[in-house]
Amino acid sequence: MSMKQLETFLAKASGNDDIRRELDQCDGDTICVAKVGLRHGHKFSAANYSRWQREHG
Repeated sequence: MSMKQLETFLAKASGNDDIRRELDQCDGDTICVAKVGLRHGHKFSAANYSRWQREHG
């Protein structure tokens, strides 16, 4: 589980309307975001996403 995977996924999501819609449905649920990432081939934890949010929010 890596921050690099998370950052790669977020970059991919920013250019993909379908992924953005999936993330919107998560409504901030970090576990949901991690599951969406995994479905799209990016392995990171909900904790990594929470940390990223704190650092970039």
